[in-house]
Amino acid sequence: APAGGVTKARSLLELGRLKNPKDPALWLEAVRLERRAGNAKLATSLMSRALQECPTSGVLWAEEIRTAPRAAQKAKSVDAIKRCTEDPHVIAAVAGLFANNDRKYAKARKWFERAAALDPDLGDTWAAYYAFEKKNGTEEQVAEIKRRCVAAEPTHGERWCAVVKEMQHRRKGVAEGLELVVQKGI
Repeated sequence: APAGGVTKARSLLELGRLKNPKDPALWLEAVRLERRAGNAKLATSLMSRALQECPTSGVLWAEEIRTAPRAAQKAKSVDAIKRCTEDPHVIAAVAGLFANNDRKYAKARKWFERAAALDPDLGDTWAAYYAFEKKNGTEEQVAEIKRRCVAAEPTHGERWCAVVKEMQHRRKGVAEGLELVVQKGI
């Protein structure tokens, strides 16, 4: 984005945060904006302010876990679990750590199960779980996750909604939506 666009977006997000300081979505977008603009230090400081303002926000903690340096991810996940024990975003982010960093597939599967049980309506969790099983599971496990996702009929999730609600995908079912979200990268 041109520099003027970043400045304008930063300004609008700042105004929004002044009026709604406890809104995690505004903080999250501000952090992502700075990361996209290449301002890693500012993004880090914004994230710490965001976590002070919204200490129980699962989406902020999940982002913090996913974007922290690898050496700090475990510590961040411990902090996140202390603050948001029952948040599916955090639980799924921790499951991703077990799968991608530690190669502890049984543990990752258990955490994905927990995340899916906490909020079956969260499509992002189903997509991450499905992608994990496609990479590491058997055909039966993959089919079972797809079947359970279709039965749950998820309608929420940042990535889920972004893909499934695109005009060209509006008539597709849950199973096709799941495949599309995984294809576009979760």
